Amino acid sequence: MAQWAFFSNDFPKEQLLKYHAKMSDESFCMFIELLGLKIANPKKVKAPLLILGAENDTVILPVDVHKTARAYNILAEIFPNMAHDMMLEKGWTSVAERIMGWLREKGD
Repeated sequence: MAQWAFFSNDFPKEQLLKYHAKMSDESFCMFIELLGLKIANPKKVKAPLLILGAENDTVILPVDVHKTARAYNILAEIFPNMAHDMMLEKGWTSVAERIMGWLREKGD
């Protein structure tokens, strides 16, 4: 189940077992969100945002990532061939580089 929800089909089994052992219950805020209660108000957010998603995410589907971005009037970026835990996928450096580039842009 953890592989289906968080990792790509080709994610190494030994790493999957390692990360699965470290998983715990979701936060209370995530539980509230699953109930369908809105806790964010895009009109109140003034900080710059970078919204990223993963093509093969089964937890937060790319269509939902795009909906979130539209709510904040920005474009989402979807990383191909990646699952929910992008920071652990084999292409994680492309995600990190995008974040670092965005931070540099905002720092100017």
